[in-house]
Amino acid sequence: MATPASSLFGPTEGWSLEPVATWMLTEGRRITDAAQLVTQLMARLDAAGARIDRLRFSSTTLHPQLAAWGLFWNRRDGAQPWNGAHGVQFSDAYIGSPIQYVREHAQPFRFRVGATEEEGEHALLLDLRHEGMTDYIALPLVFSSGEVNVIAIATTAPEGFSDPDLARLAALSNLLAPMLENIGGRRTALGLLDTFIGPRISERIVRGQVKRGDGDRIEAAFWYSDLRGFTALSESLPTDELLRLLNEYFEYCAAAASARGGEILQFIGDAILIVFEIRDPADEARVCESALDAAIDAFASIAVVNHRRQMAGKPRIEFGLGLHLGIVTHANVGSPNRLAFNVVGPAVNMTARIQSLTKETGVPLLLSSDFARLIDRPLRSVGRYDLRGVARAQELFTIVDE
Repeated sequence: MATPASSLFGPTEGWSLEPVATWMLTEGRRITDAAQLVTQLMARLDAAGARIDRLRFSSTTLHPQLAAWGLFWNRRDGAQPWNGAHGVQFSDAYIGSPIQYVREHAQPFRFRVGATEEEGEHALLLDLRHEGMTDYIALPLVFSSGEVNVIAIATTAPEGFSDPDLARLAALSNLLAPMLENIGGRRTALGLLDTFIGPRISERIVRGQVKRGDGDRIEAAFWYSDLRGFTALSESLPTDELLRLLNEYFEYCAAAASARGGEILQFIGDAILIVFEIRDPADEARVCESALDAAIDAFASIAVVNHRRQMAGKPRIEFGLGLHLGIVTHANVGSPNRLAFNVVGPAVNMTARIQSLTKETGVPLLLSSDFARLIDRPLRSVGRYDLRGVARAQELFTIVDE
């Protein structure tokens, strides 16, 4: 026996959700961007006769920097993405809010907005009154895992929402939940890929380079840096203090590099391998200049950090950094059941060898001659050195202190 449409789309009297639902189940389900989905959805709800003037949804997420994500829509501003940092659940904006109530009880929260403020009213409800809303309903968005997220809808219609309206909005939340779950799942996957393996590699994986041996050859400037005295630090510092030092070093090096177009390929213990890809041979000099600027910025930032650490009686962060230029293969390698994208080629090994000479020379930043020839600023030669695994002695350079 067929299920009546009214049980899926709400009551038939008044405006009908059915044409909106038809679009959601056909064209709408292929939309992978939440803002685009909500913008088109609201246009179709308008055309159907729904009186919705404000909509917001929020969903928890798995991300090292975010606890939740969502989107806010109103007629004036359109769709605006929203991100909630870890700890948002302890904020005044969340505690005592309709969102908290719906998440914890898995029940709708209805609020008819009166003309005057009520005692103990949450700040969100004050905002609704200020925006001229007359009625508000927050509904559970229940995902396939059973997780309860929230969609909240408000109207400026003088009569507010009727009972048939509320039934249609409940049906809308049921239809929208799997679509937002799908978008959220994709967002989570991409966010985790970007965080743990970097946007360059995650882009390749999403494009389908998942088989062992998938990859390509790239030209790039390479950065290899390594902490000084890490073994001694790991033996003398408490674990939390050691991790704090490592994270400060990683954070400021990564910030300097990413601002100049670099991307971290690997954290190797206390070492960092960063690539500045050269997509056009005409950009060689510009990319190398950017990589050098990033290195200088990293040393300057860590100097500020070290001043703060010294004032607190903590050990300084000291590191050496090598810069080189070359062509490598960036490929998916490993065993059949455990793969990783890696860069393979002598250029990476040479960059690491150059970095290791920062200890011997006492110069924290060293540049290969291939890299140095593209730099249009004063440099000085540090001398010629034999590098392990390299046939001829290599002349190394560093910047001229101003």
